[in-house]
Amino acid sequence: MKQTVKILLTIVPGIIVVLLVFSMVWNYIARTHLRQFEEAVAPRATQQVFQEKAAYQAAEYRTKRAYLEAQHRYQLEKIRLQIETLPRYAALKFYSAAGVLAFLSLSIIILAGGYTGAKIRQSSVCTARIGRHSEIPVHYADLRHFYPIAVNLSLAEIEASVSTSHEQAYQISRQMLEDITHYTRILTGQRSRGRGGSSRLNLEHEQRAPQHGSVYAPNFRELLTTEMIAPNKPLILGYDRQGQPQYRHLQDLKTVAIAGWQGSGKTLSMAYLVASIIVAYRTQVYVIDPHKHHPESLAALLRPLEPTGYVTIVNPFDTPGVIRQLNETLDRRLNGKELSTPGILLVIDEMERMASMECFDELIAFLGRCTEETRKANITFLGSAHKWTARHFKGRADIRGSMNSLLIHKTKPSQADLLLEDTASKHLVKQLHHPGEAILSTDYDATPTLVSMPLCTGEDMRMVAEMLGSEGGRMGIPPPQPDLLFQDWNGKFSREMSARERLNVASQV
Repeated sequence: MKQTVKILLTIVPGIIVVLLVFSMVWNYIARTHLRQFEEAVAPRATQQVFQEKAAYQAAEYRTKRAYLEAQHRYQLEKIRLQIETLPRYAALKFYSAAGVLAFLSLSIIILAGGYTGAKIRQSSVCTARIGRHSEIPVHYADLRHFYPIAVNLSLAEIEASVSTSHEQAYQISRQMLEDITHYTRILTGQRSRGRGGSSRLNLEHEQRAPQHGSVYAPNFRELLTTEMIAPNKPLILGYDRQGQPQYRHLQDLKTVAIAGWQGSGKTLSMAYLVASIIVAYRTQVYVIDPHKHHPESLAALLRPLEPTGYVTIVNPFDTPGVIRQLNETLDRRLNGKELSTPGILLVIDEMERMASMECFDELIAFLGRCTEETRKANITFLGSAHKWTARHFKGRADIRGSMNSLLIHKTKPSQADLLLEDTASKHLVKQLHHPGEAILSTDYDATPTLVSMPLCTGEDMRMVAEMLGSEGGRMGIPPPQPDLLFQDWNGKFSREMSARERLNVASQV
C-alpha cells in the first residue's frame, strides 16, 4: 500500500507538468493561426463595412431631402390656397355685415312704424253709430268704457222697435244711465290725472273697485240695490273684459272648484257666491272652514248670516257627520222620500286639509254623485284650495274630474294647467294681474272667460241679513229650520259621534 502511494505521488506531478507543457504549446499554435487569419481576412471586411455605412448615410440623406421638399411643397400649396380664398372670405364678411345691418335697420323701421301707428290709433277719434241717425264721437282710448253704453243703446232701440214693455225699457234705461255715469267718472279721472291732480269722482271710483284692474265691476251692494241680484234671478259670476255680466243658473254650476293664491280674492269671491245664492235661491248653506275662528276667514265673513238660519258654520268635529248626512240626504232625495227643496249648498274652504280626515273618501264619492245627480237633488258644492295636485289629496287626482265649474284666481300656471283641460286656455292665468280677477269655466261655456268678481264685504253680509229678516217678517215667511241637515225622519238630531271618531278629528284639525 505504501508503495502504491509513493508511485502515485511520483507519477501525478509528472502528468500535471506534461499537461501544462502541452497546453502552452497548443495555445501558441492557435494564436499563431488566428493572427495569420486576421491578417488575411480583416482588410476585406473593414472595407465592406465602410461601404455599407456610406450607402446607409446616402439613403438617409436622400430621405430627409425628399421630406423637406414635400413639406416645402405643402407650405407653398397652403399659401396659394389662402391667396385664392382671401377675396372670397372678404366678400362673405362684407355681405354678412351688410345683411345684419340691413336686418337691424328693417327691424327698427318696423318697430318705429308700429309704435307710430299705435300712437296715431290711440289719438284717433272713432264714430259710434247707434241706429240710423245716432252718431257719437268717441276717443279710441275710451272705446272699452263706451262699449256697455253702445250695447244698451242698441238694446233700447231694438226694444223700442219691437216691444212696448215699459218694465224692460225702464231696466235698459236704468242700466244705460249707470253706464253713462261710470263712463263720465272714468273720463273725469283720466283728465284729472292728465293735469296732475285728482278729482273726487276719480277717488270714489278707485275706492269702490281697487281690486278689479282695468275692468270695472259693481260691488255686491250696488247689484243688490239695483236688484241685479234678486230672488229667482240667475247668478252673476263676474263681469268680462267688455263689462258684460256673466249669468249662470245655480243648477248649472253643480260642483265649483276655486283656486288661487292667498290675497288673490278667493275668500271674497266665495263669500259673494254664497250671499248671491242665498238671496236668489234661499239655499241652506253649510260652511266647513278649518280657520273658522280667524277674523279674516270665510266663516268670519259669513257669520252675520248665521242668525238668519240660512247659513250653518259647521264645527270641525262634526265634519264626518256632515259628509255622512249629506250622502243620506242625497239618497233620500233621489229616492223620492224627501223633497228637493230647499236647496243645499256645501262650502268647504282649504279642501286640502280634508285629505287628512277619514271622511275624505266619502267626500270624493259625494262629489262624484253631485256631478251626475245634483240637478235632481238640488245639492251644490263649492270648494277652494291653494293647490289641486294629487299629492295634496292623498293621490286622488279624480277630485279634479268631479268639478264641473272652475273659478281660478291668480295662481301658478301649473295649477291652472291641472284644472283647465283646454290647452289654448291655459295661458289666461298669465293675464290675471289684480285681486278679484279670475278665469270662469262651466260645462256650458265654449271657452273659459276672464272675469272680475264683484267686491263683497262684511257690511254687505249684515245688509243681506237685515234684508232677509225684514223680508221674512213682512211677507210672513218662516225662517228656515236650523241644522236642517242633521234632522232624521223622526225629527231627532243625529250628531252623536264615537269617541274614536272625535279623537281622530281632533288630531287632524
